[in-house]
Amino acid sequence: MSKVKYLLAKYNRPKEKYKGGKALFDPNSKWVEYSLDLLEARRLLQTVDFITKFEIEKVIMKIEKKIKWHENQVTFSIVKVGNDLRNARRLLGL
Repeated sequence: MSKVKYLLAKYNRPKEKYKGGKALFDPNSKWVEYSLDLLEARRLLQTVDFITKFEIEKVIMKIEKKIKWHENQVTFSIVKVGNDLRNARRLLGL
């Protein structure tokens, strides 16, 4: 259950306002991170109790929204993301 608690805590934090300036992250790496979290959330959805499923569904909707946002960034590269995601899944055994 610790994975469920971690996932819920990660995506249910209060939203912080962006102060402007240059983004400090690469949309490609964040997209890979969110994709891996989405895979894990969908797997956890099959093993948790009924009430927790609703909370995980909310998290899944948030993750999908973030993935779409990163896909619309100028520096997003589907080729790089595909390679990074494949390598990350191999390393994690997914």
